[in-house]
Amino acid sequence: MNNCESEEIVKAANIAINNLLPTKSRSLYDIAYHRFKKWCAEKNVQVYSENVLLAYFSENAKNYKSSTLWAQYSMVKSCLIIYDNIDISKFPKLIAFLKKTGDGYQAKKSKILTKSEIDRFLSSADDKEFLMIKVGLILGIAGACRTDELVNLTVDNIEDVGSSLIVKIPNTKTNIPRIFVVTDFPNLCGTESLWLASWQEYHGKNS
Repeated sequence: MNNCESEEIVKAANIAINNLLPTKSRSLYDIAYHRFKKWCAEKNVQVYSENVLLAYFSENAKNYKSSTLWAQYSMVKSCLIIYDNIDISKFPKLIAFLKKTGDGYQAKKSKILTKSEIDRFLSSADDKEFLMIKVGLILGIAGACRTDELVNLTVDNIEDVGSSLIVKIPNTKTNIPRIFVVTDFPNLCGTESLWLASWQEYHGKNS
């Protein structure tokens, strides 16, 4: 501890440092960092040089695709800056190596439903079997929701005003709550909405 810094200042700084990693994915960052540290311990590594990082990611490249390597690099980089004050983004050979692992790699494209397929599903699929999926589909499209936002959504976040639904997303990636309105689905709106009642019953059974 610097003699010019009080214990209070150091404590406040440590708290700030601990909050630098993304809250929702912090566990993934910690796992990636500790995996790297464990590898270093097994190799008796004392200094995190560019050659060390090259060796580590070269070894990982044998088992992981390019996109996974970049994700691991990003997490290890953030943790090394925070915990060890080392910036591996300044390692040009490491960056060149990671870029090279992407040569010839083709990312898998997610299958996308067309508008006509969505309309057909909403109008013809049996509500007894697919009602919850319909709800998730409509809310996801109307609010451009992320998967975790839909998973964490509760009935308390939805206000039925008859001709439309007002949906509140309290926890977002940016930590800024947002609101959107669902309209143009008259068969799914109204005070006695079938899907809302079913959702309430579902959450009641699984709470």
